[in-house]
Amino acid sequence: MLKTKRTIIFGLLLFLAVSLNAQQSRVTAAYTFLQQGKLDSAKATIDVAILHPETQSDGQAWYVRGFIYKTIYNQSEKSNKQSSSRIEGLISFKKSLTIDTTQENVTENIKNIKYLATTLYNDAAASLDTIDYKIAVNNFDIFREYYLLVDPSAENFKQKEIDFANAMATVYTRIYEADRNGKTDFLNYAKASYNKALSFDPNNINANYNMGILYYNQAVNLINQSDYDLDIVALNDVQDNSINLFKQSLPFMEKAYALDPNKKETLLGLSGIYFSLNEKEKSNEFKQKLEQIGK
Repeated sequence: MLKTKRTIIFGLLLFLAVSLNAQQSRVTAAYTFLQQGKLDSAKATIDVAILHPETQSDGQAWYVRGFIYKTIYNQSEKSNKQSSSRIEGLISFKKSLTIDTTQENVTENIKNIKYLATTLYNDAAASLDTIDYKIAVNNFDIFREYYLLVDPSAENFKQKEIDFANAMATVYTRIYEADRNGKTDFLNYAKASYNKALSFDPNNINANYNMGILYYNQAVNLINQSDYDLDIVALNDVQDNSINLFKQSLPFMEKAYALDPNKKETLLGLSGIYFSLNEKEKSNEFKQKLEQIGK
């Protein structure tokens, strides 16, 4: 009986060893296909390997998978801003990084994640328009996730957040300006994006100035769109709302002025705001500063 049990255990161990070797052979075969340029075969083979219980926790298998998908992206999907192979590559390198802690593979996984994440950032920047802006947002979100995974203390990352938030606010403003009645949500999106930039840097001059301009233009548009036949109650509501918007614009414009006292657009904006708030003396003060700079 004891001999029978030993035979069964030995048989199971032998089976597991054969099974593991078979899966490792698949990983090796996938890498060989990659070297031969047979990317479809490499992809199919490695995808089978990482699903098998014997190799789904193998960091090297996931690294090979990441490299295969990275190669597919570089060779055939680089112009595709929504490349699925790029995402699969990132997922694979992240998985390998989590499992395999050997120094060599950690270094290689980090290097490859940074590379693919950077391509996402570049595609996000290239999609900053009124048509592809959703692609830009999605790619930047994925870029943030993976870049911070491998470099959480990157000094220049905060500036990337600020630049992207300012750029997105500009896109949202263009969409709103093209259809002020039908795209009112985009005005709020623009304000939210500028607020996000200011949350990273309260002294960002572009975000302060442009936020001031958003409220200023909103007030002016409200006045210009008013019907001359409005009754006194409705007219008072328009005036109250416009004054409130000018008041909301003021602190952002004043901040922009404090950061750059010689910016002509800011001086013009402050002169207009104070004039609209019936503070003629302050309005003239900024008007004179504007004239002095002009001279």
